[in-house]
Amino acid sequence: MALEAADPLSVLNQAFRDAYAARREAVLSRMGPVIAQIDDVLILRKGGQRFESPARTRHYHEYKAVTHVPLALHVLLASRKDALDEETRTRLTTLRGLITTASSSLDTRGLPADALERQRRMLQASLALVDSVLAANRVTQAQLASFIHAQVPDLLKNAEDAAKDQIHTMHASVEAWKRQMTAEERGQLRAVVAASHMSRPGNVAAQYFSITLGDTWEGRFHEEDQQPGKRVLSSEATFDEPSAFALLATHVLDANTSRGIFGEETRMARDLLADAAERILADMFKTSPEPPGTSTP
Repeated sequence: MALEAADPLSVLNQAFRDAYAARREAVLSRMGPVIAQIDDVLILRKGGQRFESPARTRHYHEYKAVTHVPLALHVLLASRKDALDEETRTRLTTLRGLITTASSSLDTRGLPADALERQRRMLQASLALVDSVLAANRVTQAQLASFIHAQVPDLLKNAEDAAKDQIHTMHASVEAWKRQMTAEERGQLRAVVAASHMSRPGNVAAQYFSITLGDTWEGRFHEEDQQPGKRVLSSEATFDEPSAFALLATHVLDANTSRGIFGEETRMARDLLADAAERILADMFKTSPEPPGTSTP
């Protein structure tokens, strides 16, 4: 049961939280240049100033939107064994109209010729599947499997083009900023990436910043760990600017505090109860933790 707000210990704890937040803001104000990637925007804070630059172009979203169409159809139809129910027919009918409208807009988007043809091909295949399923009022799993497997090469090529769009756009923005920095500022530069938990391993922006800022790059296998001196962080499920920059300040403040109190720079990066919980559970269940990748399937 939580403490009441008026409980003296609760009031004392809130005073600690307020002091911590004030100290975090002070740390952030004295940090070197920091960049946050939040959706389509890169934000640089340097010397009390704020700058914005693009992280992606419209093409990034166009590739992803078309990619989602065959995926959506697969999700909608994957569990269908009998005749379509009314809700599914309604959804398919709605999707058919949306696919038709989207297809007619492709020529206005300025896509490269090969990419344009790929989007047409994916939308036409999706429309053909919808028409077939609506006409038969059912779909076989063999039919659905054949459809989605045929789309995989185009799906992956769209993913590649979306990644290329983001990397090249970010690189142009970051390099333009770095040219305006001193060597000392470039050496201090840090970055935080707004990402959902599921997209963190291999996140495009995190991979890019890891390379350009000299962090350890682990490619598509990377998921944020709390290394001392880490210059690239992921802000999980945080998509607002103050929270993203606060994460960077928290990382620095906690590392300094943890080093001073525990003699271990990353101690406050995990739950304060974590070590005790591990010991208690090991004793209670007569077992021991297994390092990642060592468990038996």
